[in-house]
Amino acid sequence: MQSETNKKIKKIIIVPGNFFVSRNFFSSPLIENLQQISVKEKITIYIAGVESNPISSKYFKSLKNYFEGNYNMIFIPLMGSPKSPISRFIWYLKNNFLHKTATYRFNEINNFITHKRYKEITKLKIKDKFLWKTDIWPKYLGFPFPKSKLILKIILRFMSAALTSRNPQIHKHLKEIKPDLLLLGDIQSPVSFDYVSVAKKLNIKIAGNVRTWDHLTKNGPVVPGLDEYWVWNPIMRTELEIFHKVSKNKIFEVGSPQFDYYFFNKTNEKNLTDYFNIKNPESEFFLDDDAKLIFFATNRSHRGIGEESIIHHICENIALGKYNQKKINLILRSHPYDSDFNERFKEFNDYPFVRLFKSPDLSEFNPDDFREDMIKVSLLLKRSKLVICGQSTFAIDSSCTNTPVINISFDGDIEVDSKLSVKNRYNVDHYQKLTSMDGTTIIEDFRSLDNEINSYLINPELKSLGRDKIKNNFAGFFNKLSSERITERIIKLIE
Repeated sequence: MQSETNKKIKKIIIVPGNFFVSRNFFSSPLIENLQQISVKEKITIYIAGVESNPISSKYFKSLKNYFEGNYNMIFIPLMGSPKSPISRFIWYLKNNFLHKTATYRFNEINNFITHKRYKEITKLKIKDKFLWKTDIWPKYLGFPFPKSKLILKIILRFMSAALTSRNPQIHKHLKEIKPDLLLLGDIQSPVSFDYVSVAKKLNIKIAGNVRTWDHLTKNGPVVPGLDEYWVWNPIMRTELEIFHKVSKNKIFEVGSPQFDYYFFNKTNEKNLTDYFNIKNPESEFFLDDDAKLIFFATNRSHRGIGEESIIHHICENIALGKYNQKKINLILRSHPYDSDFNERFKEFNDYPFVRLFKSPDLSEFNPDDFREDMIKVSLLLKRSKLVICGQSTFAIDSSCTNTPVINISFDGDIEVDSKLSVKNRYNVDHYQKLTSMDGTTIIEDFRSLDNEINSYLINPELKSLGRDKIKNNFAGFFNKLSSERITERIIKLIE
């Protein structure tokens, strides 16, 4: 047995792949856990960039300084497109057309509800196609024989082949570093196929994380042949087994670090009072300690159609005292990808009981900003008496704090095609599973909205059993934080 002093230094490369995974990994308690095991277990941790495209040299330098200066983690650039014209063409073909084709065919074969919805939206003449690009799936992606399992198999083999994954940067990193473990943050992204192809040749152990709870029935096939597949919850485990044909002994439920702050003992009510300086009008969030707080999680403009009119309705009712509470404060929270949030909702600053809460800018990933944001969200949800949102992950967040949830399922006073309506957004696989647990209330008009706001403010225990089901089945919270479970899996894999 090796002595502690002679213990071989292990190496891990983490490839987040996008901002959301980066936020969950490096702005949550997980980063402290990683730092602790790096010292205790003698592990060198490498982080391969933070997004799916190459980043600027200035931005790269700042992130490199952050991770290496604060956490002893070595920051390396994420792969970029190859330099030779032929290699670049193959890379583009694979990472764009072929990946989308594989996704379309996989979803078509499995007959997902979400996929059917996307096909219906694609038929419409939408003015701004860019806004809707994630919801549009042209029919030609499935030509010919869209339900052919053989064609899909051929495409996936081509995507996993060494020829199509020939990227000097990836090969260089893996060959020079020789990691004991490659950890992928998004096992459905094209970049994961590239890394896995090279890693397998070098006999590197690979673990992969499903980015979020809705992706297994929406974002196409996962990278095959990993040593471990990590999911949030038992529902995702089942989806991975049934639809993606992954062996059950390779699947581990690790939760998601983004929910850890809801169960983290440092984020209690005392912190909330201290953090937001309740009664201090100069604070970021001026909250009256004797007021009921409503938290409204907005969406991007094309996905939250009519939100402005709905919020206006709520504000007018609060101002007129039409809800059964003397004092109500309203927080408006932005979607991370909504760059127009402040402009869209600036009129509501005129109401003294309203505060706008913008999430950090996703154009730059600042780990400290995102950490502070996650803490703020957890504290506000614990303080809130009610959450209002559309079809959103916030229904899970709210259930973690046992905060009642109203799901908006109408477009306010806006008239739109039924296929583009907010109501139609609930016609997706993952959200139907959530609403079946009866932990939220779906409302379809202003009158129902007012009734439900009053009901929940009077009796917050309504549907608490359903919220508990959502928490256990979707957040994947058990007796350990997600950060702890991920750390345990890493140690197990590199032993």
